[in-house]
Amino acid sequence: MSRSKSTHVTRRQILAGMAGGVAAPLILPGIRAAHGQSVNRDRIIFAMSQEPVQFNPLLYVNTGTENVPESCMFDALWDVNQNGEFISNLATEVPSRSNGGISADGLKWKVALKRDVKWSDGQPFTAKDVEFTYQTIINPKVAVRSRAGFDSIKNFKVVDDYTIEMELARPSTPFIWAWQNMHIVPAHLLKGEADINTAAYNSQPIGTGPFMLKTRVAGSHMIYERNPNYHRGPAKVAQFIHKFVPDLLVMYGQMKTGEIDYLGLQGVPSDRWVEAAKLPGLDFMATPTPFVQFIYFNCGKPQFSDPKVRKALYMALEMQKSLDDIYFGTWKRTLSYLHPTHWAYNNQLKDETPNPELAAKMLDEAGWRVGADGIREKNGVKMQFTMSTTAGNQTRQGCQALFQQNWKKIGVAMEIKNMPASVVWGEYTTKSQFDTLLVAWEPTVGMDPDYTARCHSKQIPVKDGAGSNYVQYQNAELDRLLELGVTQTEQAERKETYAKIQQILLDEVPFAPQGGSVEGDLKKKGLIGVKPNQYVTSYSWNIQEWGWA
Repeated sequence: MSRSKSTHVTRRQILAGMAGGVAAPLILPGIRAAHGQSVNRDRIIFAMSQEPVQFNPLLYVNTGTENVPESCMFDALWDVNQNGEFISNLATEVPSRSNGGISADGLKWKVALKRDVKWSDGQPFTAKDVEFTYQTIINPKVAVRSRAGFDSIKNFKVVDDYTIEMELARPSTPFIWAWQNMHIVPAHLLKGEADINTAAYNSQPIGTGPFMLKTRVAGSHMIYERNPNYHRGPAKVAQFIHKFVPDLLVMYGQMKTGEIDYLGLQGVPSDRWVEAAKLPGLDFMATPTPFVQFIYFNCGKPQFSDPKVRKALYMALEMQKSLDDIYFGTWKRTLSYLHPTHWAYNNQLKDETPNPELAAKMLDEAGWRVGADGIREKNGVKMQFTMSTTAGNQTRQGCQALFQQNWKKIGVAMEIKNMPASVVWGEYTTKSQFDTLLVAWEPTVGMDPDYTARCHSKQIPVKDGAGSNYVQYQNAELDRLLELGVTQTEQAERKETYAKIQQILLDEVPFAPQGGSVEGDLKKKGLIGVKPNQYVTSYSWNIQEWGWA
């Protein structure tokens, strides 16, 4: 197929043209330290561009952002370390066939729990809390982020206060990831709630984690204090401050002047990586992440209900140019929801972008004809829509500007409509109110290739009350393959199944993959214990180990 020449837009035009005015820095009273000054060794200031808005770890999560309060205040049964190894947390050990925790057929699981754990209000943690967490996850009235893995449990039994047993109805290969991804909530505080979705607890949480929430100032920061009774030992610092700086360039400037100690999540703008690596007193880290960035098409909107139209819109875009010119080659092109380095990635996928001539032809064939105003329309509906992402993210805004020009050339009008993270990733996303989004998501069950929560027909929150299928995509064959993939135990068989899943998604494009995220993070040299982890979405997964040399 023919490919058109790239649109002549320079990196400087894209980045500068969309950046707009630079907002004033957000400075917390009494905690600013000029570059070169000695730091407060009993406090860490961690900054990111997005703000968490709810703190119940079972409900919807703005991944990466709300993982910070989650890892500060809550624990899972087990975690995954930077080497991809499962390590015990609330469980005394990670169950396996070798230690007797998993039966030979993989259907029966036995988990022993630690006996010295307390909730931060002083109440003991027991098996009843794990049982309540499971019951909440499978409760159809609760809008949990995912039921993947948990929906395969046939019987859940509390043996005693510190032992649980689970029997699966069918083999579930991602099952071990499910319990790593979900943190345990307190039964004694939530079991009497009429509606957990709207419980006051969601903004005033009690957990078993290394820190307790002291203060939240919306739009600015959250302050956590050390939990002195944490079961894995007290955190290395007494106070942890999670600061929100929406503008990436402003946040980068605050890192350079010493106002923050660690900059993460979307990190250093790609065009500043070379400079950042040379800054004195700071460690620059090029960190692979599980995230893949997409354009999300809301299949519930008339413009995007036809897969042929979505495919045409995708084919018109200069995806590789966006990575080369805006991300400066730091991200790798992917045609899937998986990184190209993932074992299950389908290497047979073909990149058909950019091809605006064929895209225009496909839109014509689908009945979307160019009108007198130069914009395509069909049955009285204009091919015009909005695209939203986090306001202040210059690289994403640069991508939007490029895509806007690409689409204009084939008679498609896209308006950029960006909002603060707390708005765009709230109900605007979870209730599928958007037209299109520019968003980065990760696999939903750890690093397993299962993607049920994001694209199964029964995982549409506005219809089913659970899941993360915000694009409202439905495909019966895809559903069948997703249900098959989680039961397969041989990697070769799973690779074949997930290759078919990826091909369907690329053919029908409910979300258009752009690139696999590699982020440039910065921290002060004296900050130790930070362990970048490509197997999880939480920068603060081992927050209790962070401290000062």
